[in-house]
Amino acid sequence: MQFKSKASLALIIPLLASLNGAPAVYSQVSMPQPSVSKAAADPSLRGPINPGSKNDNNTRLDSPENRIEEDSSNPFDRIEIEAPKLQALITISKSLDPLLLDASSSKVVSLRDTLLTAMNKNLDIRIRQYEVNSRNWSLVSSYGKFLPNINLSYRWQYLLGRPNIPFNGGADPIKFQTPLILTGAGVTYYAYRGGKILYGALQSKNNLKAARYQEKATLSDTLFSATQKYCDLVLSEALLQIRVSAVDTSIAQLELNKNLLQGGRATRLDVLQAETQLSSDRQRLIDQQINRRTAAIALAELLDQDQGVDLVPQNRLIERVRLIPENAQAGQILKVAIENRPELKQYRELWLASKKSAHIAAAPLQPSVQVFGNIYGVGETLSNSSRTKLAPISLATASGSVSTVATRQVSRQIGPLYTLGYSINWNFEGLGISDLGNIQSAKYQSRESMLELNKQLNKVTSEVRQSYLKSLSTYRKIDETRAKVASASEELRLAQMRFQYGVGKNIDVLKAQEDRTTALIENAQALIAFNVAQAQLLRDTGLISVDRLTSRAPQRID
Repeated sequence: MQFKSKASLALIIPLLASLNGAPAVYSQVSMPQPSVSKAAADPSLRGPINPGSKNDNNTRLDSPENRIEEDSSNPFDRIEIEAPKLQALITISKSLDPLLLDASSSKVVSLRDTLLTAMNKNLDIRIRQYEVNSRNWSLVSSYGKFLPNINLSYRWQYLLGRPNIPFNGGADPIKFQTPLILTGAGVTYYAYRGGKILYGALQSKNNLKAARYQEKATLSDTLFSATQKYCDLVLSEALLQIRVSAVDTSIAQLELNKNLLQGGRATRLDVLQAETQLSSDRQRLIDQQINRRTAAIALAELLDQDQGVDLVPQNRLIERVRLIPENAQAGQILKVAIENRPELKQYRELWLASKKSAHIAAAPLQPSVQVFGNIYGVGETLSNSSRTKLAPISLATASGSVSTVATRQVSRQIGPLYTLGYSINWNFEGLGISDLGNIQSAKYQSRESMLELNKQLNKVTSEVRQSYLKSLSTYRKIDETRAKVASASEELRLAQMRFQYGVGKNIDVLKAQEDRTTALIENAQALIAFNVAQAQLLRDTGLISVDRLTSRAPQRID
C-alpha cells in the first residue's frame, strides 16, 4: 500500500496502532467485553502495527476466556470446555439468571452418576419392574392350581311350616318350627383337566421370562438414552462457548470497523454490516442459552429428577471415545448381538408361550377327573345342647294295651355326615365346534408370534449394520471437520489482516467469521456424534452397561 504524503502516513500509523492497543469503546453494544490477558493472546491474529502493545484489550478471535481449547498435539480431537462467564452471556430477563434461566439451582453430574440414577429412577424401568412382579405372581397363581381346593361352608336357617312330603307314606304333614344349620368342609382335587393346568403354568413361566427380557431391553434403551442426552448437554455447553466466542469476535470486528471509519478507511456500510453480524450472533447466543437449558430439562425428565434444578455436566472435555474395538467386524458384532439382544430372547419366550395356548384350548375336549371328600354337619345348634321330646307309647296289660307318653332327651347339636368319591365329566360345548375354533385360532396366533420373532431378528440385524456404518462415518467426519476448522481459522486471520491493510472487504471478514463458527460447531458435533454412535452400537450388541459406557478403552465383545 502506498501513501501519498507523510501526513497521511502519520495519520494511519496511530490508527493502526489503536487497533491493537487502544481500549475498546462499544457505543452501540450493551454486552460487556471480557478482558483478555496479554500472555494468552495469539500474535498471529494481530495486526502488523504495534504488535507488542501492553494495553491490548480488544477481543480477538482466539480469546481464551470464551473459546474451545484444542490439544496441541492433535488439534480439535479434544475440546476442552470452560464454564461460561455470566458477563459473557446475554440477560434475557432482568429477573432470570442468564445461565440458569428458569432453574432455581444447579447440580453437577457425571456420566456415571447419570447412568446410575437412570437405572434407579427412570420411570420406564420401574414400570417394567412392576410388570415383572405381576408376571411372577401370575406364575405363583398357576402353580397353585396343582394343589387341591378346600371347600368350607356354613348355612343357618329357620324352618317353620307343615310341608307335604310325597314320600311320607301318607302320614300327617311334618311340622317344622326349629332352626337348621348346615355346615361343610371338604377337599376337591382335579386329577386331570386335559393338560390345562400344566400348560397354563408353562405359559406363565414363558411370559415371566419374556417380561424379564423386556425389562433388560428397557434398561438398555434407558442407558443409551441417558448417554445420548448427557452428550447432548455436553454438546450444548460447547456450542454455548462457541457462540460466546462468535459474539466476542463480532464485537471486536465492529469496534475495528468504527475505528477504521473514523480514519477514513472504512465506510458506513461496513459498520452497519458488522452491527448486523453482531445482532445475528447475539440472537444465536440467546437461542443457544435456551437450548442448553432445554437439554438439561430433557436429561432431568429422563432421570425423573426435579426439573427446576439445572444439571451441569462434570465432564468438560469432549474427545472421541471408542467403546467397540476398531478391528471388530460387522459379522462378529452381529453374531454377538444375536446371542445377547434381550429383544430376541423376549420374542422367543412370547412365541413359546403362544404355542402353549393351543394345548390349553384343546383341554375342554378331554375329560376331567375330580376326586373329592367332604364332611357335612346337620343340626339345630353348634353347641352341645339337647331338648326333651314326648313320644306316645303303648303298654300291654292284662286287661289290654294302655297308651301313655314317654319322655327322652334328643340332641340338638349338629351331627357329621361323611362323603368320599370321584367324578368324571366330559362335555362338548356346541358339539365341540367352539373348542375346535379356539384351537385353530391359537395355532395361528402361534405362527404370528413366530413371524414377530423373525421380524425382530431382521430389525436387530438392520440396527447393528446401520450403527456400524454410522460409527465409521462419524469417525471419518471428525478428521474432515478438523481440517475445515483449520482452514476457516486461517481464512478469518487473513481476511482480518487484509481488511486492516485496506486490501480486503468487510463482507469477506463476516463470511470468514460465519465459516469458522460453523466449522467449530461441526467439529464439536462430529465428536459427540461419534461417541453417541459408539454407545448406539454397544446398545445394539446387547452388551451395554454402566461400566462399558464409562470405560476409557474398548472392551472385548465376544
